[in-house]
Amino acid sequence: MLKDNGFNTSTTAPRSLCMLVSVKEFDLADDTILCPPERNALSDFYDVAKGAEWTDGTNWRDEYASYCEWKGVTCDGTHVTKLNLTNNGLSGRMSERIGNLTFIKVLDLSDNNIKGSIPAELGKLSKLVYLRLSYNAFTGAAPEGLAEMKGLQLLQLQSNRITELPIIPQLDESFYKNSTFVTDCGVPSAFDEALKCEHCTMCCNANEDCYPQEETHISEWGLNYGTFAAVLFACFIAFCCMVSLFLYPYRKRNYSKHSVRESTEEADKYALSKIGKKSMYSYFVKDKFAGYLLAFATLGIQIAILVFFIIASEANLQDDRIDIQFTWKCPPDSDVCKDKADLTDAGWAIFCLLMIAFLAKDMISGTKLIYYSSKTGHRIGSRIRYFIGGVCLCSVTLFALYVSTVYNSAIATSNTDIIVNSVIVLFVMEMDEWIFSTLEAINEKWTKHAESGDTSSDDTDAEKGSTIDEMKDEIELQKAQIAEQQEELDLQKGKMARQSDEIALLREAVQQIQDSIAVAAITSSESTPQCAANECVNTHEAESEAEDTDDMEDYSTVPCDVEQEIEKTQVAVAAAISISDSGTVSECVDDTKTEV
Repeated sequence: MLKDNGFNTSTTAPRSLCMLVSVKEFDLADDTILCPPERNALSDFYDVAKGAEWTDGTNWRDEYASYCEWKGVTCDGTHVTKLNLTNNGLSGRMSERIGNLTFIKVLDLSDNNIKGSIPAELGKLSKLVYLRLSYNAFTGAAPEGLAEMKGLQLLQLQSNRITELPIIPQLDESFYKNSTFVTDCGVPSAFDEALKCEHCTMCCNANEDCYPQEETHISEWGLNYGTFAAVLFACFIAFCCMVSLFLYPYRKRNYSKHSVRESTEEADKYALSKIGKKSMYSYFVKDKFAGYLLAFATLGIQIAILVFFIIASEANLQDDRIDIQFTWKCPPDSDVCKDKADLTDAGWAIFCLLMIAFLAKDMISGTKLIYYSSKTGHRIGSRIRYFIGGVCLCSVTLFALYVSTVYNSAIATSNTDIIVNSVIVLFVMEMDEWIFSTLEAINEKWTKHAESGDTSSDDTDAEKGSTIDEMKDEIELQKAQIAEQQEELDLQKGKMARQSDEIALLREAVQQIQDSIAVAAITSSESTPQCAANECVNTHEAESEAEDTDDMEDYSTVPCDVEQEIEKTQVAVAAAISISDSGTVSECVDDTKTEV
């Protein structure tokens, strides 16, 4: 018993003596001055981790040296604040008494061979801000206490065999960025299922390759690449419909009734030149149900293949179906993860050139076909077929561009990779032509519609259908011509009706003139002697009277009745002249006046 013997407790006792906790006679083991708790915890840590085998265990076995002078130990006064024994040959296990280092802030035991589970007492280290246990052989589930470490700024547990993690809140990434929270949550994994880690910033796999687990803008909206593509192209199709509906009344206003309707054959030839004569999409121009099925089947095959690329590009690093290349490295000798990919801006420039060279033509042709479908001169069936063909061509082209961009962002690790991946996607875009060539090799009749632009097939039904369509177009054209001729005929009828009225009036006037002339002739023959005897004035007497007066008048020798008839005739002639507008009527009146 040393407690009652006046033993000096102002200095520390030998390290090995304080570790003899099983010796009942040493009743001063609990004295914090003789046996500091932190020294005891470190000593136990040393023994459990097989300190005798360490690469460098300076002062760890010294009986009287301060524990603040031991290898890897840093103190702030009398309290341990840092323990860094990285790459020091540690093995064995981690002591549970590590939880007694309550003031520690930095614990780095990475790149060793410590086995067993991570002790639950580690969760008591509330002041810990830096915990690095990577590149060891820890197994089992990580302690729940890790979720309570609110001040952690770095947590790296990769390259172990940890099977389960608690739900650890998202750590502050302002200090270590992508290297903040690193675990073995990538594929391929050492286990059947990769470790799930919701808030990890970096996921490593069994090959010690890593990849950032970042949320894209699409994932922030609650969507993945597939659903975003579906929403995007639904909006695109709606936009095309709105544009077509807007263009239709505009082009209808500019389509006059005198415009020549384009024949169905010429329209189909133009549509084929845009959509591609040697493409399965040419069946959109062909007015046949089987052709529609073939075209849509080809479109479905292309989209289905491209969807596989989308799935492989998803940022779910725990899914074995992904093709994401883990190009990052989080090396044992550094707490900073680095990207080892060789992809540069030059690679992306080449990618843009490839996309423009191979996809621009289809995009422009599809756009022109959509615009062409709004032309008023086409039948409604043709406009619908052209619109569907243009939308499908534009949609699959845009989808290929989207897939290629997403896939290369996730997969490409070098400039050559991005070229190879782009060529693969572009090859999928050529499938419509390869399938068409296959059908042509099997039976040329199935693809004969593309040879001359004639959309009819060789079978009788197709010929009848084409003939009926042409007859319908011809009938519509003839109807328009008949309507124009009917308008002109109505105008001529009105003009002739007005001329008929004028001629009737003229005839009536001429008849009155002729009657007047006849009456005047009769009257003149009967009454001339009487008038000459009774009414005529002697010329010599009139002249003598005129010499005597200043206002002598000139008297006519024409009989009075005849003079009245002539006045009536002149009135009738004037009326006929006033109602006459045509040259023919005027000439008739002039002839009548001359006769009179």
